[in-house]
Amino acid sequence: MEDSIIGSVPHTLGFIINELSKNGFLLAFENDLSDLKGLVEADTIDPDDFELLESVDDPIIQLILVSVERVIKCMKTFYLINNLDELEVMENEEYNQLASDNYYVYIINWENNSYEDLVVNLNTVYFCIAQLLYHVTCQLDLKVIDVPDEIYDEFLVRYSDFCMEEVPSDDKNISLLYDLIHYLNYDLLEIDKLSRNV
Repeated sequence: MEDSIIGSVPHTLGFIINELSKNGFLLAFENDLSDLKGLVEADTIDPDDFELLESVDDPIIQLILVSVERVIKCMKTFYLINNLDELEVMENEEYNQLASDNYYVYIINWENNSYEDLVVNLNTVYFCIAQLLYHVTCQLDLKVIDVPDEIYDEFLVRYSDFCMEEVPSDDKNISLLYDLIHYLNYDLLEIDKLSRNV
């Protein structure tokens, strides 16, 4: 059970990278990459296409890419501290299914929004990602796949702590994910500052 939970974490982080990237592309399709809108689906773009986003001159998209880099760094660190083989983990269907089950509980799909709406929706996107990460930390802590319903309320109580400061944990995996929640929230605050000018 514990191995499955640990193995699912990189898959979860991969889903988060895709979600952030998708939102970056949706924003870019409204401006700099508008010629691709309707031709390419934002959630089917390969990570190798990040160079396209890097070339976009939009500070909000650039901050999303900072968030993507944070998640990638977290994933690499997670592999190292748990001595996991990346290929072996990524090819494991059980780990992927567990991560997928968690991901689809929290992530909301937005349909056909304007640039301004997409920017506003980033608050919900980042909040849902934080909820998802907290859910995973509870699975790691309790060593169970089905966490108690109370963790949903508990997250709402603890979320401001994650926003304001780094929350310590004796467990290196949980601490790593707590830090990611904190720094992704920092990125969101920077996005919010920029969005006032949108």
